[in-house]
Amino acid sequence: MKNPDELAETAARRRRRRRLVVRAALVATLLLAAVTWLVQHHVVATAAPFVRSVGAVPTADCILVPGARIHPDGTPYAMLEDRLAVALELFRHGKAPRVVVSGRGGGGLGRDEVGAMRRWLEQRGVPGDRIRDDGRGLRTIDSLRNCRRELGMTSAIVASNDFHVPRMVFLGRHLGLETYGVEAPPLHAYSTSVLWRNRGREVLARVRACLDVYW
Repeated sequence: MKNPDELAETAARRRRRRRLVVRAALVATLLLAAVTWLVQHHVVATAAPFVRSVGAVPTADCILVPGARIHPDGTPYAMLEDRLAVALELFRHGKAPRVVVSGRGGGGLGRDEVGAMRRWLEQRGVPGDRIRDDGRGLRTIDSLRNCRRELGMTSAIVASNDFHVPRMVFLGRHLGLETYGVEAPPLHAYSTSVLWRNRGREVLARVRACLDVYW
């Protein structure tokens, strides 16, 4: 049986170990927060010179609309409709001769994002032969890579929600696609929880984008 001095020393060692663990965890957390902040700043700052208004953005080979959720009846959710609305405005202003709709293709009415986007645009006057389908744009980087490599576009205007556009421009330019961005104004009233959820996901998505580009 240990004497009181030995017990006291053991307890002291345990307290020192706990303090070291807490300090290490705190340092790791601060480092992670700093790196995450730097990544956000880098992506946004890199893209900023190329994010323009509808009137100010230069012409390009295409307008690229990334997919998002659709309803079971094949109609776009609100945020996707915002993207399509600004793409339609860009097309009507003659900013590009074609629109590329990129996302999940096939799989039925409630899953075919590309089909939903095409129908929405055609119903509002965009000729079908001016729309190009990319049914394999399952990630943002896939949409941009397919636009460049498979569809042969050398320049694109990406039309998406404000939180998404900087990452698209950042990735597109690193992939060799002359990319400009136009942020879609919200045409619907979104709850605070929806906005925070999307912005929270975007923080992680920007970190992954930097890993995709630099690793």
